Amino acid sequence: MSLKFMNNFLIFLFVLFTGQLYAADFRIQITGNFPGAEGQVVRLLEYADMVSYYEREIGSDKVDENGNFSINLIRYKAQYVFFRIDHARMGFFIEPGQNYQLRFDPVDFSQLDDSRNPYLDPWYFHFQIVEPAVTLNGHINALEDEFHEFLIENFARVHQGRNRRLFDEFRSHTDTLFGHINNEYFRNYYEYKFAYYYRIANIERFHEQMRAHLLNRPVLYQNTQYMNFFNTVFDTYVFAGSRNIQGSDLRYTVNRLNSYHALMDSLGKDTILRNEVLRELVMLKALQDMHGDSDYRQQNIENILNYISTNSKFPEHRSVAGNILFKKNNLVRGTPSPSIVVYDENNNPVRIPEDFQGKFIYLGFWASWCESCMLEFIALRELLDKYHGEIVFINISTERNPVIFNAYLNSADHGWLDFHFHHDFRILDAFKVRALPTFVLFDNSGNILDYPALKPSDNLNQRFDRILNQRLSPGSQR
Repeated sequence: MSLKFMNNFLIFLFVLFTGQLYAADFRIQITGNFPGAEGQVVRLLEYADMVSYYEREIGSDKVDENGNFSINLIRYKAQYVFFRIDHARMGFFIEPGQNYQLRFDPVDFSQLDDSRNPYLDPWYFHFQIVEPAVTLNGHINALEDEFHEFLIENFARVHQGRNRRLFDEFRSHTDTLFGHINNEYFRNYYEYKFAYYYRIANIERFHEQMRAHLLNRPVLYQNTQYMNFFNTVFDTYVFAGSRNIQGSDLRYTVNRLNSYHALMDSLGKDTILRNEVLRELVMLKALQDMHGDSDYRQQNIENILNYISTNSKFPEHRSVAGNILFKKNNLVRGTPSPSIVVYDENNNPVRIPEDFQGKFIYLGFWASWCESCMLEFIALRELLDKYHGEIVFINISTERNPVIFNAYLNSADHGWLDFHFHHDFRILDAFKVRALPTFVLFDNSGNILDYPALKPSDNLNQRFDRILNQRLSPGSQR
């Protein structure tokens, strides 16, 4: 064995060993016990960024027969994450290298009210962090409790505005409680929590506050309070808050010049936005608001966002631009449909829309407790009789109790394809099902044609006749 080979081999072992140690420093394990949730899927998500607030799943596990679940991941910075269990959402903060043990209060899922709209009146399943005993979460929860009591006691005086003494006295009090905590995420959270309330209470002069908290300071993309402060400051700043940025200039730059660089130059006229990182992030926020605004050419907005997503010097901004484009174009006519999998009565997978290529698809989401769903089925039967050779009719039940769904199937042969969602809430998320019934129409290439589509009772036959007679190529149907 040559000396050169031995040296290379030793270097390989060193890199492998140190790499494993390095990864271990950032490994996070989340274990939980949730009595009553046996068989439920626990999904862990994060905000890919806090401008678009695009939600990204980063881990999942099915609760076992003892109520236990476990999720492992690697993260390099502290951040906020949240669970999705059934329709519920619960969040907390995680830090690299920590192991979290969670204990949920028992829940009888069979007793949950299906007819309650969880998007208007959301579920929340209470849990405690058992280990570690003292964490970032404990500090933030204690701070939030202090703020809650302060705002309740001083509601009227806070909303009068410009009461600096009141806030300064409160901050002196919280400094004595939290001043000793050296956790970096918490220190920034603490600073921008106060900066946010100083802003909305109009206590500090705007330019002074920008110099203190934003200018020549790093952008804290993962800190929820920093981004809350940033979004509050720049919510309408480009369109109405800046004295140096004119709406006519914005429209000319976007609609006529169609140029990233020209738009950056326009925003740079404002001294607050001289910092390139901050300016581009503010631009992204403005472009997100311009998307869908008839004053701006939408293709040009997408061109600039696409340019940022591939050319920005800042990787976080490339991600933000891509997420804005995804959210804005998701389920838009002519775009590829999300792919979902349901199962037939023999537990065979059925892929929608892939398994129905060459056919138009009319997909509906429903539940037996939904009276309007049942009424729509009357009109749907007439449509099925007329169009069954040209259009595939599929209905997916969101019934919590599959026994009720099976009883419905046994009651009659309706002719369309019926499936149960089997508590896969990713299916509902994929089509943004926020109310029942919800319908989606696909073209014969598996692209979105109408979302949300007309209900069967809304003269849908006219829509069907038009698209079937035209037989337009995918993406050009209207």
